[in-house]
Amino acid sequence: MPPKTDSSEDIEVVHSNDDNEEKLPLKDRLKNTAIKLFESGRVFIYNKTDDTFFGNSSSFWIKTAIYYFFFYICLGLFYSGMVAVFGAIISREEPRYWYHNSEMNDGGVVHIGMGFRPQPTIDDTLVTIYNGSQAQNDTVSSLRNYRIQYLTQYDPTNLQECSPTEPASNLQASRSCQLSWNDIVPSDTHPCSENNLYGWTAGQPCILIKLNKIYGWVPAPGDVSAAVANATGHAILPIDLRESNIYITCNGKETSDQQSIGSMKYYSLLNPLGSDYYGGLPYYFYPYMNSKEHVEPFVLVQFKNLTMEKKIDVQCRAWAPNIQQLSEGTTSRGMVTFTLLRTAQTGPKN
Repeated sequence: MPPKTDSSEDIEVVHSNDDNEEKLPLKDRLKNTAIKLFESGRVFIYNKTDDTFFGNSSSFWIKTAIYYFFFYICLGLFYSGMVAVFGAIISREEPRYWYHNSEMNDGGVVHIGMGFRPQPTIDDTLVTIYNGSQAQNDTVSSLRNYRIQYLTQYDPTNLQECSPTEPASNLQASRSCQLSWNDIVPSDTHPCSENNLYGWTAGQPCILIKLNKIYGWVPAPGDVSAAVANATGHAILPIDLRESNIYITCNGKETSDQQSIGSMKYYSLLNPLGSDYYGGLPYYFYPYMNSKEHVEPFVLVQFKNLTMEKKIDVQCRAWAPNIQQLSEGTTSRGMVTFTLLRTAQTGPKN
């Protein structure tokens, strides 16, 4: 349409085609919009008139590529150099700061943590004893994997028998005390053996209790027999009584748990045949020094007659003069708490 002139002010007025587009059907308007978007995108990717890619000339992109090529090469070399420097100055045999020189030191005391197996999920302390074989196998799998990976010594070359006269503290570098799962569970007829599915088939689960590894830590000498006797109601046997031994005891966390937990049997290096009152970790297997075939001493606690269909909070404690026992919120020192549930169900509900 030819432009018209406004005679009053001599201003040329141009009438747009937008009015005509608004009169088009919706389908045609959408089609025209899509064509415009496609054309603008195509021009942005490659503008033939200006000879540009994505809004910049080819020379710009070549210079940018060369810059970042050398930039990332230099960055990679710098990172590799730092890794090489730290690898050269940091020992692979021992931590740079450990024991009293580490962040674990709290007023001259290094706090010891504890753990248990099986632990079906890392963020849950509930251990359920189901009545079905498949669910039982699934539950004990973490204990089985732990036994295979951490409680089995495959290379006897650097193993040495440890004893009160030849403690681990006297071992040469790279040598370990001879210790394995079979020292506590010697045969397939043992109640906690793999053949008996660690007690699960009989509804009498065996729970492994251990101290967390701390490089260089050793139990301090001292007498904790009175504290253990107070906790268990029975004195430590004279044959097990050593000033530096570590003792493990378990009980229900609350009174209701204590009434439902039933009897227990502790299998340990101090009592391979089992004790009704405590387990023990001999002092001469410490310290842990990161040797290749090291196996941490452990105690197996078998719960003989748990009350059915009741969640029981179990608290196990470690006793030694330099082990502090504390449980506040999520902080736990010198003890570990988990929940046992024995049920007639064959497996978890879907």
